[in-house]
Amino acid sequence: MKIFGWNTRGLQSPRSFNALLIRKQESKVELMFLMETRSNQSKMELLRVKLGYVGKITVDSVGNSGGLCLLWDSSIDMALVSFFVGHIDVSIRKHTTNYRD
Repeated sequence: MKIFGWNTRGLQSPRSFNALLIRKQESKVELMFLMETRSNQSKMELLRVKLGYVGKITVDSVGNSGGLCLLWDSSIDMALVSFFVGHIDVSIRKHTTNYRD
């Protein structure tokens, strides 16, 4: 499973989005954790769609600080345990494929 975490220091610039997109495409990142997004649910939903992830958990920023976002693709089963201003707690299971002849 490929996981990528980044302290974004805000996602307002196109440069930040392009950096995320390149990382996802080059490394085939299945789970992306973003900190200090300085953003809200609706903006993170747009980011999720643009990056092509199927799931998202977001903790909105408070004023001009904070904000968390966890994004994942269809190869992962995600169960939310809890979340609050400073954390997202999840249970993760990667899908496995069994081939039989």
